[in-house]
Amino acid sequence: MRQQHALLDAAIKAVGNRYHTTMLIAKRIRQLHHGARPQVPTEEADSFFTIAVREIAAGHLSFESVPPPESAPPVPTAISGNGHL
Repeated sequence: MRQQHALLDAAIKAVGNRYHTTMLIAKRIRQLHHGARPQVPTEEADSFFTIAVREIAAGHLSFESVPPPESAPPVPTAISGNGHL
């Protein structure tokens, strides 16, 4: 368990932001679940989470923020009273 915490800390350090790291892990888990090949050596007992964190910590994956295109409609900044945008 301690090793997983160290790997997660290394992944967060590689990405530089906990939220972005979480989003990247989630996206990579989905990719692995749908058949993407791991980019690091794995063992049969490794979960998709462990594989994704290892890949990020090893520098194989990174988070890139892409701004919306200029022609995109403005993003709402508030939620109306009925809970819908």
